[in-house]
Amino acid sequence: MYRFRPDLGIHRDRSGVTAIEFGLLAPVFLLILCAWIEVGLCLMMESTLDNAVRDASRLIRTGSATEATFKAAICAKMPVIPCASITYNVQSGSSFSALSVIAVSSTSTLASTGFNTGSSGSDMLVQVAYSKPAFFSSLLKAAGFGGNILIMTTLAFQNESY
Repeated sequence: MYRFRPDLGIHRDRSGVTAIEFGLLAPVFLLILCAWIEVGLCLMMESTLDNAVRDASRLIRTGSATEATFKAAICAKMPVIPCASITYNVQSGSSFSALSVIAVSSTSTLASTGFNTGSSGSDMLVQVAYSKPAFFSSLLKAAGFGGNILIMTTLAFQNESY
């Protein structure tokens, strides 16, 4: 049977404890740090996309939008998001209940796109999405995600009388 013998010094030698603790805790700390950075980037891009869509939708609301001017207005307000990666769906209806939200496809984009500005007094639904490649995509893939994060905004409004 083992008996503690203070003269051996085995239980007092703590020279490798710091390295072992660092080795156990560092990956968890780095994973949390990477997640914070990724969430911060996504929130910044979400805010930028929301503001750009709100401002560009004013063109639709006043009846002065074409597809090209709408996309140009969105791209002008979003320096952090590549304009070619934006997908959008603009639909109009006689009532808000007649409008339906477009589903997201398996590739993290809008399943269908279109551009219909409606007429004076039409109820409108505008959806704009951006499939952002994850900054730490290898970590997301290892966690079971696809490596892309969908940033999407939806705006509903009624056209003004024009």
